[in-house]
Amino acid sequence: MQNLTPDDRRLIRRQEAIEDCGMTAEQFEAAFRRLHGDQYVSREALLSAREHIVRTVRNADGEPVVGGMAASIMHGCRWYDDDFIIELIRHPTGSGRPGLGSRIHRTDLDATDVMVVDGIRVTTPIRTAFDLGRIAPEWRALGYLDDLVRATDFPIEELHVYAHNRSRRRRIRQLRNLIPLIDANAESPPESWVRLLMLRGDLPTPETQIRVADETGFVFARIDLGYRLPKIAIEYDGEDYHASPEQRASDEARDAKLRDLGWIIIRIDRERLRTAPWSIIIEIDKALRSRGCYY
Repeated sequence: MQNLTPDDRRLIRRQEAIEDCGMTAEQFEAAFRRLHGDQYVSREALLSAREHIVRTVRNADGEPVVGGMAASIMHGCRWYDDDFIIELIRHPTGSGRPGLGSRIHRTDLDATDVMVVDGIRVTTPIRTAFDLGRIAPEWRALGYLDDLVRATDFPIEELHVYAHNRSRRRRIRQLRNLIPLIDANAESPPESWVRLLMLRGDLPTPETQIRVADETGFVFARIDLGYRLPKIAIEYDGEDYHASPEQRASDEARDAKLRDLGWIIIRIDRERLRTAPWSIIIEIDKALRSRGCYY
C-alpha cells in the first residue's frame, strides 16, 4: 500500500488506489476525503482556500469559470465565509456536475468577463464585483465590494458602466446604490457594515482610516471611522480585540492618548451591531451635537 505523509497533497482516484496500492475500500475511506468527482486527497492534507479552489477546478469536467466568492479569493481578497461555495460557471448548454463544496451556475459570459489566474479561468474583478454586489443583504455585499477593490484596485467607474448596461439583472438596483459607497480604505467587512449603517441613518459620511499624530508628529493611532475636525473616533472591535493582556494594555494606552488630545471614542462590537444598531446611530449623533456639528 502506498505510504502517504501527513503533508501529501496528491490527488488520488479511488479505483486506482484500491487496485494499484492494495487498499481495501474501508482503508481508502479512512485515509482519503473526496475533493471533486473521482478525485480524493489525504484526510491529513491541509489546503488553503485558494488551493482548494484550484484543485477543485482543475479536476472538474470541461473548463468552467470560477465566479462569486471563490473568484474574489482568487483575486486576493482576505474576507470570505468559512463555508464558502465554489461557484463554477458553465455555458447554459454545457455539461458537468458540481463536486463537494461547489455549485454549478449556468450563464453566458462575455470573453471580456474572463481572465486566467493560477492557470484557471476566473471572472474578472469587474464581473466579480457585479456578482458580489448583488448578494443580499446589502451590508454584506458592500463588505465584499470594499475588500475586492482593496485587493484589485478595479476602476469603480467601469463597474458603474458595466451595471448600467445590465439593467434587468436581479438585484441590480442594490448594486447601483452601493457603487458610490465603495471604499478601498475599509480594512474589514464589519467596518464597511458600520459605515453603511451610518449612511443609512443619515449621518454625515465618515472618513476612513484616520491617522492621528502626537505633539511630536509621530502617528500613534489609525482610527477605523470618524470625523477628523470634531475629533470623533468610531472603532469596531473585532473578536480578537481583547485577545491578550498586552493587547488590552496597548489599546487602553492608545485610547487614553486620544482622549488627552480631545477625541471622543465610540466602540462597537459585533453583538451591538447585530442587536442594537440604532443605539450606534444615536450615540454618534449625540457626539456630533456635543461638538457643535449640525447636518
